[in-house]
Amino acid sequence: MSLLFRWVSADEGEEAEDECKKRKTMSPLGGAIVRTETRPCAVDADSQIVWYVLQTKRHRERVAQSFLARRDIASYLPQIVQWPRPVVGGETAPMFPGYLFVKTLLANEFTQIMWTPGVKAFVCFGGSPAPVDDSVIEFLRSREGPDGLIRCGDPLPQSSEVRIISGPFRGLTAVVEQRLPARERVRVLMYILARQTPVELPEKWVRRA
Repeated sequence: MSLLFRWVSADEGEEAEDECKKRKTMSPLGGAIVRTETRPCAVDADSQIVWYVLQTKRHRERVAQSFLARRDIASYLPQIVQWPRPVVGGETAPMFPGYLFVKTLLANEFTQIMWTPGVKAFVCFGGSPAPVDDSVIEFLRSREGPDGLIRCGDPLPQSSEVRIISGPFRGLTAVVEQRLPARERVRVLMYILARQTPVELPEKWVRRA
């Protein structure tokens, strides 16, 4: 007897696993039975091509966006630059964790979107997917920099007053003398023993006072 194996990519594996979870459940006898899930949102047959909000699975915003792109469905995931950089995770993150904007004609693509890996559900109000005005998307995109990222918490400018929230100087205030982005640190001036003393601290230890 011969066996044939085929390597699959991580995306293909996740898509297949997602598909199995949605379509099958285990019967009491141990066999797989096909299941049809009831969706909580009603679809308007006269719907137009507009923006909607999708709820995604945990940390699967980019996965859902990637699979939607493969299906030629427009989506938008606004991303922000986090400052100070968090202890866990990268410098960039979704502006709305767990959510993704999608532009579609629901009457034609509702089922296809719902079966997309990473997608959990449409955000609904009154029993139907809630449309989002184009001006909301335009506003978010207008806040993006040349790199496509939104900077909500700008780095502290020189001479700004900050409050130290962690470390041995927690609870004290200081003045920013210089940012050291390469080391993710900031040099501040503190009054110690009646004199102004420069001290280097991790950026995540300070907040605008």
